[in-house]
Amino acid sequence: MYRSFTTLMALGMAAAAPFVPRQDAPRKLLIGTPAQIITADFNGASFTVTTKSHQPQTAPSWMIYREPNLVYAVNENGAEVNLFTLDENKANPTLVSTATGASGVVSLEFNEEKTRIVGASFGTGSYDIWDIQQDNSLKLLKNVEIPGPPAPGQETHRAHQALLDPSGRFFVIPNLGGDSIIVVDSESDSYAITNTVDVGAGSGPRHGDFVSLNGGSQATHYIVATENSNQLVLFALTYTGATIEFAEVQRLSTYGPAFPPKDPSTAAAGELVIANNGRDVYVSNRLSGNETDSIAHFALMADNTGSPALHFVDSVSSGGILPRMFSLGKDAQQEIVFVANQGGNTGVAALKRCPDTGSLTEEPLATLKMEDVIAEEFVGTPNVGPQFIQEI
Repeated sequence: MYRSFTTLMALGMAAAAPFVPRQDAPRKLLIGTPAQIITADFNGASFTVTTKSHQPQTAPSWMIYREPNLVYAVNENGAEVNLFTLDENKANPTLVSTATGASGVVSLEFNEEKTRIVGASFGTGSYDIWDIQQDNSLKLLKNVEIPGPPAPGQETHRAHQALLDPSGRFFVIPNLGGDSIIVVDSESDSYAITNTVDVGAGSGPRHGDFVSLNGGSQATHYIVATENSNQLVLFALTYTGATIEFAEVQRLSTYGPAFPPKDPSTAAAGELVIANNGRDVYVSNRLSGNETDSIAHFALMADNTGSPALHFVDSVSSGGILPRMFSLGKDAQQEIVFVANQGGNTGVAALKRCPDTGSLTEEPLATLKMEDVIAEEFVGTPNVGPQFIQEI
């Protein structure tokens, strides 16, 4: 187990209590793999796969769910956004409609009213704006190309995530190919770029998240994980009325001070998630060269000047390699972290999270073997496991 006990003591965190599985209805999960959408139940101690929906030639690497039973899924290998409905058990995805936009979209995000969807295209360096029709199908309102040249050494801009800020007005898009973060204003359906934030040459910003430390409707900070430089970058935010301004506060390794990757030449940070408490920050470290990859835990707390800063806490194995995506459970305490590994022996893992300390258990509560979750046509092919996992 990778764990910094000194840091834990310095942060004054309590020991984690033993996990007791709940006996209520199982949690429902959506899992995306190349050529498959999987639904599964998790009862606190084990997973049960309820559906394997074969979707040939597709890669549903990102999905968003809308109650009571709607799933919008990208096809990273193409230009489609597919709408599925689920049955009363939140299983058996049925394709309802297909819309065509930019190719290589890897992220979708609703607006606050769930009348629009923003799709970030890694393939074309642009973003789509979709109008959700009365029948829940999609109509493309516009596609916006990221202007200007990409970053040195990059072939094109590469939008990697669309994230709505807490105010409900602005979307933030990390541009991996531009070493930048883009602020998009949704007011009056303009969806125009109002700010471009330089993250540093060779950084490759991938995924980020907002924090509102004062409990208000506007974010106070934003943290992004950079794929190429394997860093967490903390920004303080200022809302000007027309945009959001970013001021860099801190930059540190996604591996923390004690556990560098065995092979820095291949290491590539993946997902970043901040818990509802605004303190616990998690990032997945991929292709580290170690036997398995990891999820690192940082705490956003005051430093010796009294200002917010990130402190490394600990790191645990993801159970496999290439943990492209992980997510926290929907319960108020967020006691489970669901991990999707693209490679290795474990395709899916459920890790216990202590709400008091934020620390994750090294031993998973439950796993799904890689051979149980990859599509039949990819048996024997490396790194074709789960790309997405979310409790719905």
